Amino acid sequence: MHKEDIVIFGTSKVAEIVYSCILDDPESRWNPVGFTVDGTYLTEGGKFGLPVVDFETVEENFSPQKYKMIVAMGYHGMNEVRARKCGEAKAKGYQLASFVHSGADVPGNAVVGENTIILNNVSVGPFAKVGDNVCIYSGATVSHHTEIGSHVWITSGTVIGGNSRIGDNCFLGINSTIGHNISIGSKNFIGAGAVVTKSTENDAVYIVADTPKYRLNTDRFIKMFRFD
Repeated sequence: MHKEDIVIFGTSKVAEIVYSCILDDPESRWNPVGFTVDGTYLTEGGKFGLPVVDFETVEENFSPQKYKMIVAMGYHGMNEVRARKCGEAKAKGYQLASFVHSGADVPGNAVVGENTIILNNVSVGPFAKVGDNVCIYSGATVSHHTEIGSHVWITSGTVIGGNSRIGDNCFLGINSTIGHNISIGSKNFIGAGAVVTKSTENDAVYIVADTPKYRLNTDRFIKMFRFD
């Protein structure tokens, strides 16, 4: 398979995950050739044996006419920082690439936008639409006819019911659940383990309390319930 050269924006853990997953995927069309970050954050000249260059002059090292770019950053500012960097990369002339792991179940009639990352063991249903600059982590489910807006972060174990819509700039935490035929407003923070079964307004936060600590310590608990 012919692979296309790609530059990764970022050197954080997210960038490391994307780099690792690209190399781990035998069917990936991408060949990482370098990293780039804003000059203020340039603390190393190399990473994984590849050069790290400052974003301000990245086109001098990696021409936009020859290389594509993927912005691999976290959900800082409800994904707005990553969205801004995507805009800056496009302004430099870079075409933004998406990475869909071959271990993800994404049907041919699903639509995936630019600078979108879908990791392995993700299930995307028929006729789903995933917008630009979306990150979907392993084990998440996006059901049939569901639409994901742009600049969205979906963590592991999230389940989104069929025919639902997730607005722009949302964050969905670990093991959160969105019901069927639900519309989630823009810039919603859905915390880990939250269950949302009614449509939401913009800028809404849904979190659930932690499980309370049990009254017994570990040793007494094990003895009482005879787990050993």
